[in-house]
Amino acid sequence: MLPYQSPAMPLDDSGYDIPPQGLSQADLQILSREFPTESPNRRNLFVFSPLVESLVKRGSFSHLAQEVLGKDAFAVRAIFFNKIEKANWHVPWHQDIGIPIRDRRDVPGFSSFTRKDGILHANAPTEVLEKLLILRLHLDACTVSNGAMRLIPGSHKLGRVHDPNIHPQTEAQPELEAGGILRLRPLLLHASAHTRSDAPRRVVHIEYAAEDLPGGLEWATRVYPD
Repeated sequence: MLPYQSPAMPLDDSGYDIPPQGLSQADLQILSREFPTESPNRRNLFVFSPLVESLVKRGSFSHLAQEVLGKDAFAVRAIFFNKIEKANWHVPWHQDIGIPIRDRRDVPGFSSFTRKDGILHANAPTEVLEKLLILRLHLDACTVSNGAMRLIPGSHKLGRVHDPNIHPQTEAQPELEAGGILRLRPLLLHASAHTRSDAPRRVVHIEYAAEDLPGGLEWATRVYPD
């Protein structure tokens, strides 16, 4: 068992935390069967994995998003990441600024419209991104050796960061056991190193919102917890 690790600051200040309650053993087993250890990365799970949608609807972990965003929170995107020898990527410091939308409209602050696996995405402005929350559901133990995420605490308060040359004075690299959940804000600067281990690092990444988009834009998908 890895030790429970959470930042000294609350989520609003640090930009991330690790709730003491993770996935239930039943949900961990269901997701592990849905995404075996050799599964490739996959976007748009609400299209390709009805099981993920059903788990979000059932609310077994969605309440962790509602605690932060309010009872009206709904899921807008789900992605599967699997860092293995065949897909052992390094990710530099960045923010998650793209969101899935239904149709293109020219709305101030939205840019870089592109389709990813059939779903239209756009880069969103700070005022939208700062109201979103990510849950990262870990299907395997996540450690420094197998590519645990690196985070810069408090960096979500900087808004959109456009400087690619980031040299953090402090950073965190929380380790989680299988079933652990990392909550973070999309604007939190984060990075990921190559894995140095044969151990798998499977993650289901789910993004939540609680408000409509401005200017007539619509979320591509809304999945409400029951």
